[in-house]
Amino acid sequence: MLHRNGGSMKISKKGRYALRSMVYLAVNKKEEKITLNDIAKINDISVKYLEQIFSSLRRAGLVKSIHGINGGYFLGRLPEEITVEDVLTAVEGDYRIEDEVASEECMLKGISNAVQRLVIDEINRVTGEVISGVSLQDLADEYSGKDRDGDEMYYI
Repeated sequence: MLHRNGGSMKISKKGRYALRSMVYLAVNKKEEKITLNDIAKINDISVKYLEQIFSSLRRAGLVKSIHGINGGYFLGRLPEEITVEDVLTAVEGDYRIEDEVASEECMLKGISNAVQRLVIDEINRVTGEVISGVSLQDLADEYSGKDRDGDEMYYI
């Protein structure tokens, strides 16, 4: 899920598309259902790729689907009950950086332990706090131009 690329950590395209799609469903929750074709068009990606993403989201209970000619997808829970962590974990699995590993014989075992405690554990903790603390409703409100108190924000 978190990938290193050119010295920075990034959420994969699959994770980003899943988040965008889920926010789109949250923003359009008044609609009964949204088709994958609509979501694919807005994201400029293939329906086939979205089918894979939505299969994972459906298995996690984050979306529900209605089959048939008038079918489509809608959120499986309220947007304030779905976190970024829920979405990313559904499509990517565990988001944490793997533990630092040094063999028992390694002379640098103490350094490895220090790296684990002060860097890797801390990155995992902070990342977990961020992605578990942001809901689809937060993202939908941000997209819609509302702050966290629900007041409209106006830009000049």
